Amino acid sequence: MKSILLLVLATAIWGLGFAGTRWTLTDYSPIWSNSLRFIFAGVISFIILCFSKYKFKEINHKSALLCSFLLFAGLATQTIGIAHTSLAKSGFLTTLYAIFTPLILTLRGYKLENRYWFSLFIAMIGISLICELNIDNFNLGDVFITISALFFSGHILAIDKLAKSQPAINFNLWQCVYIGIIGFVFGAVYEGIPPLYPAINIENGFLFSPFFGFIVLAVFSSIIAFSIQVIVQEKVAPHIVSVIFLMESVFASIFGYIFFKETLSLMALTGCIFILLSVYLISNNSSRKS
Repeated sequence: MKSILLLVLATAIWGLGFAGTRWTLTDYSPIWSNSLRFIFAGVISFIILCFSKYKFKEINHKSALLCSFLLFAGLATQTIGIAHTSLAKSGFLTTLYAIFTPLILTLRGYKLENRYWFSLFIAMIGISLICELNIDNFNLGDVFITISALFFSGHILAIDKLAKSQPAINFNLWQCVYIGIIGFVFGAVYEGIPPLYPAINIENGFLFSPFFGFIVLAVFSSIIAFSIQVIVQEKVAPHIVSVIFLMESVFASIFGYIFFKETLSLMALTGCIFILLSVYLISNNSSRKS
């Protein structure tokens, strides 16, 4: 149960990250919103690495680099999508990784129990209700979000395979460093170097500014939440993790309502209950090692 609660905490942070992305998009393109997030996270992570007990050779850097690429690709396509669709809709489409992950495992010969598929079915009903069963007007932003779900599924599976028996926090710190480098190169080549001033400007207030958004994204979503993921995936199987991560959609809708007045209807609230029920059912069979 402790692992489940940690994963729920991570999804709450990522749900807030949807709002944080919106705040950064007021002054930056989707590409640089995502890149600057990890540039800041990478700088902070490197400072932590330099002034801590962690050493350069404590992890497999090839594994960290591969995970970094998958995560950056997922977040980059997600960020582009968020700029062109609602938070609730983007939260819904992102959660397709919960379907992609077990399907990939099944194709690899991994047999999943019927009660797992039932829990996933309940969760997807909840996701549909949050979206009010409305995914019409499918646009380019939705395409990017769907592609991001494929990359996120790949990242979950890669963490499960490559990050085991490695220092979890150290692994994620290097993941942030590598994504920061990838993000800088990609952004510079794709769009050129943007001005840094808007990202650190708090003259018009700290809360809900681009600076505040980058704090949420760099420190909480990138360093803290992804460290939780790496830690927990040593004990919890990837297909279980992917279902727990569906809580991100619940929090994305809640924060969309709180900060951007996006509708959170009775149907959406019912969907949240369905997802909570699914998480409860999954939590009874979540541990791989305990």
